[in-house]
Amino acid sequence: MNNDNWDDIRYVLAVDGYGSLNAAAEALGVTHATVLRRVVAFEQRSGCAIFRKSPSGYSTLPEARTILSAMENVEDAVLSVERAIVGANRSPVGHVRITSTDSLCQMVLPQILNEISKEYPGLELTLLSSNSHRDLSRLTADIAVRPSIKLEDGLVGERSGTLSFGVYDDGSPNRKWMRLDGALSRSLPAKWLAENANTEQTTNGADSFLVLQQMAVSGAGKTFLPEFIGDADPRLHRSPGMNPQIEVPLWVATLEEIAQTPRFAVVQRALVERIAKALAN
Repeated sequence: MNNDNWDDIRYVLAVDGYGSLNAAAEALGVTHATVLRRVVAFEQRSGCAIFRKSPSGYSTLPEARTILSAMENVEDAVLSVERAIVGANRSPVGHVRITSTDSLCQMVLPQILNEISKEYPGLELTLLSSNSHRDLSRLTADIAVRPSIKLEDGLVGERSGTLSFGVYDDGSPNRKWMRLDGALSRSLPAKWLAENANTEQTTNGADSFLVLQQMAVSGAGKTFLPEFIGDADPRLHRSPGMNPQIEVPLWVATLEEIAQTPRFAVVQRALVERIAKALAN
């Protein structure tokens, strides 16, 4: 299989998985036009259509499911080989990609990565900021720093601390709750809101705690924020009478197959230790 064929399969599977060219392009880190070109190239070369195009997105044609299933088997095999190659690299130097939430990427991790770089100058570190979870099994990142109740299957890691949440606003009384949208809708604070606030008690929302922070400062409403964000902003106040105890473990994790690779093990251990100190201060 040449590289073009493998790339086309990756793009077709991404469109199948995400349901649109734009979502697939964002996940792959390429442009909408690149994804479209790859999908068209595959359909033309194979002589069969894979997707039904509609205003709501791309859906896989029933007769193409067998082809997609075979593609998934190819992808699993190729990624398994790539993970084995990465895991066999015993060099303590090289490139390490760390993915985390936008708030941790902006407020906690930059200084920590700078310290790690000084201690291990042979490492090249990349910080990937996203509130959507990257699939480490597809090698889109090497280490994940994520708040989660438990680790996903296939990942190994350590807790580096706990994210505690508080309720914040601009000090004005009787503010409505701001919604936690997008990736935040699956968080524990969002679950608490769903169980304790009705739609009449909610207002505008966002998919980022950093954005919600600025919306709260502007007077848009009250919101849950990680304490390392809310307590550090003198413009915000703890909402009186609101103190739900919400805490989420913070994990530093990687794939089992590559966990013993020296450069990943070194960075993972350094992240665990430094994040724990940063959150404790």
